[in-house]
Amino acid sequence: MNTRQLRYLVTIAQFGNLSRAAGHLGISQPALSKLLREWERSYGFSFFLSYRRQLTPTAVGRYYLDGAQRILDEQNRMLLTMRSLGGEQRQIIRLCTAPNRAAIIYSEIFHRFARNFPDIELTLIEQYAREQPGAILRGKADLALGVGPVSTQVSDIPFAREELLVALPAAHPLAARQSIRLRELRDTPFVLQGAENSIRSIADGLFREAGFEPVLVFQSNDVLLVDAMLHQGVGAGFVSRVHANPCEELRFLSLDPPVFQMVHIRYPKDYILTEAQKYLAGLLVRHRLRDSRYEPIDSPEVQELLNAEQKKSLDPRSEPSRPVRQSSAGLGSGRNDISFDTAVLKYMISIVDEGSLSKAAEHLLLAQPALSRHLRNTEQMLGMQLFSRKHNRLYPTNVGKIFVNSARNILLIEEEMNAYIKKYSAGHGGRIFVHCDPILAVQFREKAGNAFSDAHPGLRISLVEENADKTKEALLNASTDIGLFLTRNPTHTILKYEILGETELVYCADPGHPRAPGEVFSSAESLMLAFQGTTLRKAQDRLIGRLFRNAPPTVAEADFSILRKLSALGGGDTILPLGLFSQEAERTIIPFSPPERYYLVLASNPGRTLPSSARNLMDLIREAFRDFPRTHSSAVIPATAQS
Repeated sequence: MNTRQLRYLVTIAQFGNLSRAAGHLGISQPALSKLLREWERSYGFSFFLSYRRQLTPTAVGRYYLDGAQRILDEQNRMLLTMRSLGGEQRQIIRLCTAPNRAAIIYSEIFHRFARNFPDIELTLIEQYAREQPGAILRGKADLALGVGPVSTQVSDIPFAREELLVALPAAHPLAARQSIRLRELRDTPFVLQGAENSIRSIADGLFREAGFEPVLVFQSNDVLLVDAMLHQGVGAGFVSRVHANPCEELRFLSLDPPVFQMVHIRYPKDYILTEAQKYLAGLLVRHRLRDSRYEPIDSPEVQELLNAEQKKSLDPRSEPSRPVRQSSAGLGSGRNDISFDTAVLKYMISIVDEGSLSKAAEHLLLAQPALSRHLRNTEQMLGMQLFSRKHNRLYPTNVGKIFVNSARNILLIEEEMNAYIKKYSAGHGGRIFVHCDPILAVQFREKAGNAFSDAHPGLRISLVEENADKTKEALLNASTDIGLFLTRNPTHTILKYEILGETELVYCADPGHPRAPGEVFSSAESLMLAFQGTTLRKAQDRLIGRLFRNAPPTVAEADFSILRKLSALGGGDTILPLGLFSQEAERTIIPFSPPERYYLVLASNPGRTLPSSARNLMDLIREAFRDFPRTHSSAVIPATAQS
């Protein structure tokens, strides 16, 4: 695929609907539908499942789409950088954050911002929080993310607060405490941030309130260096709860009373944020609030920023999609008109590696005029010169260096994607995937699996024994073809359910420990249960909680086939589906009131077209479970808490 086709796929995923995606892309819906069918036929798997006109990515589709978005992000970053080097004037938003840790947020929100506003350059300025209002006043920054007190010099929106903790060496005599008063550390040496840091400003005020000057053994504006010294046990210090990571060397204590610093979004006073600036501010707020260690501060201003971010993120139709025409000196067409093919990227890389067209053409087994034409077409599409000629050699220009570096990154991502797809295809080739409840696995293998293998010797069944929840999840993300399980709910909002039978769970008293029905629970000595995580075990645990205040000890955990044999031999009470356990032994069977009904379901995803072999297997499953018990117990003895 080329990058235009990747953009088509990502857009389909964003809208979840072919007609709306086609309208956004400016092509016809039948054409986009045909392209999608061709891609799926070429790759051998479905990118999407369709249900009620909504397209949902399959498990492998999600992986491919993630890779596609990474490639598009790389292309976008490349074009932005090339434009900048080419001298094009573009709108710029200057984001100001504190040095060190806070700047990490830039790399985490950059791609999301660039996808929505590809023609706006986002640049980073690093300044301490106390310097940020001045930077905004002097026109050096447009938007700032920082901490500290509210500033009256700028528009200031506090949106969260973070607690400051005292970090003590693990060997400190007060390290076992949960909280501490600062005056108790009068004789403890301190490691503190430099005077420019907002935490240092708060610390100095706390020391004044506590009535003592600390013994200062180390200070630095480099917070990473301060952390390193704290971990060496040099002294106590102040750390934000957000950055207080548990470790052997330090203990983190709350101050008594607790101390907090606020996190702000700042911008010029009385200035009305543009759509892009408001979206960026919302991204920053949302990013911080995802960390539960920040305590949100609610206000109409904060909610407005979050709403702007949410609207842009949830509605892909709001993304600017119309090409922006550039001058002939710059990228000659809109970003959405630019498309790179894998082969062409390899050609450009080879020209750099070989240093000349003739050597590159020889290496690629291409005619030199053909390679020259590819280079000329690429430069015309970009509107920029990628190579300069000197002494019969080709040297990449500055923008050419950016192009080739990004081309290598794109090819690496594509290589990872292709390796995954190849592995996925090999795992699914010649197989039918079935998720089956462990209770039903033996009967499936003996009556349906063997018959299928005889009829289809070239195909294999990949059987996964899982509980109902895991089976439904696998069906929804298309990582399995057929599901066979017991469930209390006979319908599903998305999956197609076919009820093959119905049973109910009953309490089976130990045949080696005869009791009258009224004495079963009061004299229960032990329990035998299914393995943890199975559908049966979840039901057993839930019902045991109803039956007993103090449950008897569990003497055995086993899969269903062994469990039903143990129930006949004795050794403990158990809970099993009626009709699915051995009847040889005399035992007391007690139904639940109300009855614990369970349905045997053959399930598939209606948005996925199964091959004929899978449909044949479903016919065999229906036949294998044709005699599945549909009767219920006649006597109903209330099963309530007895002991």
